[in-house]
Parts: sequence; C-alpha cells; structure tokens
Amino acid sequence: MNSYRAFIYLSILLSAGCVKTASIPPADLTFSSVETGPKNLLIINFSSTVDLANAFNAYENANQLTPTLTCSLDGDMNFSPEHSISMRAEGLVATDSEIKSNFGFYSELVFYNTRADGTQHDLNDYEAIRPRLANQSSIPCKVRITAYGYKAYYTNTLFVPTKQITEQIYR
Repeated sequence: MNSYRAFIYLSILLSAGCVKTASIPPADLTFSSVETGPKNLLIINFSSTVDLANAFNAYENANQLTPTLTCSLDGDMNFSPEHSISMRAEGLVATDSEIKSNFGFYSELVFYNTRADGTQHDLNDYEAIRPRLANQSSIPCKVRITAYGYKAYYTNTLFVPTKQITEQIYR
C-alpha cells in the first residue's frame, strides 16, 4: 500500500469518529389521529414542538434526510441506531399543510417483522398485527432524523392508542 492510500484510509477512519451531537431541542410529539390511507396503509397524524422537516437546517445549518417515524409493536423501547426493533411500523414523515397552529405531520406506516436470522418481511396483512395490539393500550413511537456528520436525532416518545389503530384495521 502506498503512502497516499494509507493517508486516505487514515483520514476516513478519523473522520468517521468525528460525529457531532445536534443541538436540536427535544421535540414533544402529540398524537392527533389514525386513518387508513392509499394501499391500505395506516396513517398516523401528529404534531411536534419542533419543525421536524427542517430541524437540522434550523439548528445546525446542515441538510438532513427525510425524518422517519418508527413504532414498536413488541414493547421494545430501544430506539437507538445500533438496535433493530423486531416487530415495528415505519414510515417517512411528511408535513401536514392543513395544521397551522403547531408543526403538523403524518406518516404512512409499513409494518415489519425481523426474524432471528436477520431476514425481514412486511406484515401489512394486519392479521399478524392484531394479537400484538390486543395486549397493549398504546404503542411507543419516535421520529428519527439523520444528517451527515451528526448522530441520529430522536424525538421524545409519542404513544399511539392501539384502540384507534384497531378501529382502522377492522374497517
């Protein structure tokens, strides 16, 4: 290996360890409603105390990826980037232009199950979801936002009532 390549590899290794924590304030999320959307996907409507669509730009002057809402269906509260929740619902977060008073958002959720061997499949038949929801009064959710050079930002926990989800599933 020549010295140029060694320098490049060393630079990459050093820069990989220089990940900053964003100074975005903790966002409180408030549940609004659940509805059935196109392709029979569940849509979670909620508001936030922080503009999730522009958080990194506003507080860090950095470009961010589209925020993602992740909900745990199995009671797993570990939302860290190093951990995968085995039974979860995920969806990209979009701005709800109809809500003016607070930052309004929605997310069209896809349900996933990660097996022990690491393979994953979606559970949008809802029959597999019903037993998980029957034993819970609510499911915990968080929005994750990422930007290059920063640790993943997570909001405070949003609890979505399972009663409203099951009402949409049984329609």
